Amino acid sequence: MNLKQTTYFMALVGGLAGLVCWTVQVWLSDYLPLTQEKQWLLVLIHTTVMGVLIGGLTVGFADRWTSDRVMPRWVAMGVFLGAGAGILSGVLYIPVFQNMIQDSPSPSIAFVGRLVAWLLTGGLIGFVVGLRWFGVNKFRAFHAMAGGMLGGSLGGLIFSSVGQTDLLQALAFVISGVGICLGVTLAPMLLRDGVLQFISSGDPRAQNKYGSPRQEWVIQDGDRFVLGSLGANATMTSYSRDVQMYLPDAMVAARHAVLFGRAKRFYVQLHPDNISPGGQPLSPLLIGNVSVMGTREIQDGDDILLGQTLLRFRTRKRQAEVPQYKPNYPVDYRPLERGVKR
Repeated sequence: MNLKQTTYFMALVGGLAGLVCWTVQVWLSDYLPLTQEKQWLLVLIHTTVMGVLIGGLTVGFADRWTSDRVMPRWVAMGVFLGAGAGILSGVLYIPVFQNMIQDSPSPSIAFVGRLVAWLLTGGLIGFVVGLRWFGVNKFRAFHAMAGGMLGGSLGGLIFSSVGQTDLLQALAFVISGVGICLGVTLAPMLLRDGVLQFISSGDPRAQNKYGSPRQEWVIQDGDRFVLGSLGANATMTSYSRDVQMYLPDAMVAARHAVLFGRAKRFYVQLHPDNISPGGQPLSPLLIGNVSVMGTREIQDGDDILLGQTLLRFRTRKRQAEVPQYKPNYPVDYRPLERGVKR
């Protein structure tokens, strides 16, 4: 799935979450009347519902398109962390409600208070969603948090500005959910330094999964991705995958290669599990027609071949404009001739 389609479907996830939140609020308003002093409880409930839905649906959505299956334990962890983020934002909203809204001396202060509620909700939900990528890049959680805060603020601005009719309130909830999801999704995309594109594969499973629409993986400076064919059922982690770029190719090793970025430059190397005791690759990794033995820098437009799967690296920064980086491991740029050992 390309970046535009990812953005589109994440907006649908946010819209669905907002619509369900509005439905819950309407139902509670009918069956659980609250005094003005208890209105914070309603906010606590719908922020929790928003966190649960976004936390669970984003995990399921990502795994549906980039892994071999949706793992219930990962979705459950997303739901749990999303609920925690929603509850925490609701609790933090209580003093804001009491001091800025309930006893507010002016409408403008009350307006800011309601805006703060959605800013907290978006930021905390974005942070827990971004935790899935902590093993790849610890800063991604904070990027997602910043995007969630921005999206939540946009939704809160609309939420605080519209009238009190059911249609307008429903629209406000939907826009708030869309804003949070788009903020979380677009933050890594806008900060990306490169993209790895799926081109083609001789394995029908990989071709059918990623060929149409063509899959793209966003890459940032400081990222470390493992590429391989290790399935989700063989990954024992509770919230993320051992292999972040899953390639269902019979000729790709379980953990085939590592792609990482340092100082605005990007490199690939064989994964340690894909190296024999004699130092030879168990499954080959090629950049163009060059076999990678150690670590090799990749440039814009380079083709990466793993098994029968061809990927292409794209970067929007010209390599000549960034400072030289020298890795602390052996770099082998020589082409490996068939039958020759080094």
